[in-house]
Amino acid sequence: MRGLLFLIVGTAVFIAITFFEQLPIFGWLGGVISIAAWIGLTRAMFDGRGFDPIGGGVGVMWAAVLGAFTGFVGALSAWLAQTGNLFGLSTDPGDRFGAVFGFLGASLALVYWPLVGAIVCAATAFVVVPARWRTE
Repeated sequence: MRGLLFLIVGTAVFIAITFFEQLPIFGWLGGVISIAAWIGLTRAMFDGRGFDPIGGGVGVMWAAVLGAFTGFVGALSAWLAQTGNLFGLSTDPGDRFGAVFGFLGASLALVYWPLVGAIVCAATAFVVVPARWRTE
């Protein structure tokens, strides 16, 4: 149940990051904010011992799922935003040229951003969860 709660919270966080990324100049910080969000979500998920009661890496696997799912949500929402910028009727021709690059980058991110999220969250889980908990 706790893992599902963090999937819901992570979804909201990554959609909010997509809105932040639409700001000129500051939007480039979205990747850094995403990595910080993954680390924060994973650390919060492992506060207390209650999340990984059976050991054996179940919590670490949930962390990887959390990273992959939220990475996909973030990439999909960014792709939808860039598609809107590319094909939107109110987009100026000069802005449409820049939207092409955003669309291509967001399309590629649909593939690699879930992988980055899974790696960051799993690595954070290995650091956060003491080794004695993983072997019980």
